[in-house]
Amino acid sequence: MMVREKKVMAVRKLVNGQPPQPAPSQSFTFPAPVRGWILNENLATVQPAGARILDNWLCTPTGVRPRGGSVKHATLTGPVTALFAYNSTTDAFFGATADAIFTITSPADPEVALTATISGQTSGDYSTAQFGTAGGDFLYAVNGTDDPQLFNGTTWTAIDGVSTPAITGVTTSGLSQVWSFANRLFFVQGGTMVAWYLPVDSIGGAANSFSLAGVFRKGGSLLFGTAWSQDSGAGLDDKCIFVSTEGEVAVYAGTNPGSAADWALQGIYAMPKPLGKNAYTQAGGDVLIATEVGLIPVSAAIQNDLAALESKAVSRPITPYWQFQARTIASGWQLVKAQRRGIMYISQPDTSGVSSTALAVNLLTGAWSRCTGWDTRCMGYYADNAYFGAGDDCVYLMDTSGSDAGAIYTALFLGQHEHLGVYGLQKTVLQMRAMFQVGSPINPQLSALPNFSEATSSPPSSAAEYTTDEWDSGLWDSATWDADAVLESSANWVGVGVTGSVIAPELQLTFGVTPTPQVELVAIDVEFRSGAMVA
Repeated sequence: MMVREKKVMAVRKLVNGQPPQPAPSQSFTFPAPVRGWILNENLATVQPAGARILDNWLCTPTGVRPRGGSVKHATLTGPVTALFAYNSTTDAFFGATADAIFTITSPADPEVALTATISGQTSGDYSTAQFGTAGGDFLYAVNGTDDPQLFNGTTWTAIDGVSTPAITGVTTSGLSQVWSFANRLFFVQGGTMVAWYLPVDSIGGAANSFSLAGVFRKGGSLLFGTAWSQDSGAGLDDKCIFVSTEGEVAVYAGTNPGSAADWALQGIYAMPKPLGKNAYTQAGGDVLIATEVGLIPVSAAIQNDLAALESKAVSRPITPYWQFQARTIASGWQLVKAQRRGIMYISQPDTSGVSSTALAVNLLTGAWSRCTGWDTRCMGYYADNAYFGAGDDCVYLMDTSGSDAGAIYTALFLGQHEHLGVYGLQKTVLQMRAMFQVGSPINPQLSALPNFSEATSSPPSSAAEYTTDEWDSGLWDSATWDADAVLESSANWVGVGVTGSVIAPELQLTFGVTPTPQVELVAIDVEFRSGAMVA
């Protein structure tokens, strides 16, 4: 006997005599992540205008812009270990490898390897300081294994006990770090607790020792010294600080270490271990030191216990990533301020070239992002531009052009997961759009990720090549957006169809063109519909 299937008809309940209507759609706006990359907030209670991922974007006071690319500036004959500049009536720029120093001021052809200006060196780990005297401006370069090199604006001279000028009283090849304070040059004798200083206004002469062996108590050795001030200039409150490999900081007041009446220890303070002898920079009236727990101001170390310093770090928003990187790459970090663009870069040099990145922080807002694809073994600043040296023997100009030396790169923004103003319900994102200020073609890719996912999608292709004269370059300034910039959105709304209790926007832009991108993200709009209770 054949059994026929019973057909069941779906019954739609009537509401007031009418079929039920779908819930009305709602809208939500994600502002541009002006707070930058945020990793230290509870995922369920985030504040607006932050990002979970912010790769190859640079924060501005009003939004975020994709970083520019990189352009090859010079080719050396080995991996680049140091970059340093000389600024006087005639400026000069230098790059170093493990065995040589090269003049890279204006190479004729960036693809052709340069001939070394100084050869036969045994280390490329340089510390440099420029010092002015009545005889002119001079640049000292020391590496802890070779005799210091002194540049007078024209030529380099190896400095020892019989050179002209000469430094006597110390084995000069052991000097590993140099700085100036109170019109004196100071040096660190590498691997010891001893600093050396020269007479006032002198680039040579009899060096006098100053030992900190009885001052520091945690062991290690003296790593670097620098001037520290409580204001933004050189004044009566300037101090000389000495920093050990173990993170101890000794603060001295006065001008003459040889005079008990004019040199006094102000205090000894504890910091986490620094991440290299060049892992610090002057910032206004303070000194920022890259340490294993974060970027710490010296003023914070003076006022707080060691256990509290992590919470005082300038890098606090990205603490988890910073500390992971510090465990992986424990030395060789460098800081360089690109003042004209208002950005400070921090290199994390993985000498294997696998995971080198550069962190970027806006000097005005303190917002962080990350630059990938740059093998930043070292960094330098010259002629109002930032440069990095890479493991492929080349020096690159940073944040310029629309490709990384001809290779594409992608700017990735993953926003923070939001409830979209509706708590406890599932949300289905119907469509999205991104709002930009644009002065160049872009090919944005928009999507959404649900429920705290960070599984980002594949990047889009780059916009087609174009020439700058196709666009009104006068609308845009290299540092800030002009007031006449036109607010434009991406091409219409983009259908999405993602469901979750919390939603994060994902935006990717790929670049591989010649001109520098002129784009700033303003906001991302989302249209969604609420559904059932979250199970």
